[in-house]
Amino acid sequence: MSSSDSNSGDILAYNRKFKKSVLDMMFTICDTFYIHCIPDPSLFMGTRGLIDREKTDGIILVFGPYSTRHLTWDEQFIHCEMQFNRWEKVSIPFECIARMFDKSGQVIMQWQTMSAPIPSPAGQKSEPNGDLIKTVPPAEKKDGPEKSNSRVIEVDFSKKKK
Repeated sequence: MSSSDSNSGDILAYNRKFKKSVLDMMFTICDTFYIHCIPDPSLFMGTRGLIDREKTDGIILVFGPYSTRHLTWDEQFIHCEMQFNRWEKVSIPFECIARMFDKSGQVIMQWQTMSAPIPSPAGQKSEPNGDLIKTVPPAEKKDGPEKSNSRVIEVDFSKKKK
């Protein structure tokens, strides 16, 4: 293992540890909150998987008393069952967590997501040490609801009361 591989591993471990600390705080102070997860090969969403736009934009998961059960986490993943018309087993790698929102839709934290070193696909930017950089664009405000036949439930935080 080279020095840059070791540094990448240290950075990933620190990133996971930091996100776990924020997650622990969210469970302590919030009854319900949201996590935006970007698509990642290690993200497991039960038999449901990622559907429609989730495959490119990611998914916002609701963590609350009626949407999550059997919650545990280890050094790399959050494990639980989540309600998607039926209970599905979910494993979320800390690397794919991009944002955490409180119940009112206020962004609590936003991160640049990281992954283990892999060769860069064509058109992707990579660091000198070979780490693929995934960036999450800021949430865009849309002018009105988008009509589609999607089975994805979308949460519009722009219409919240102040």
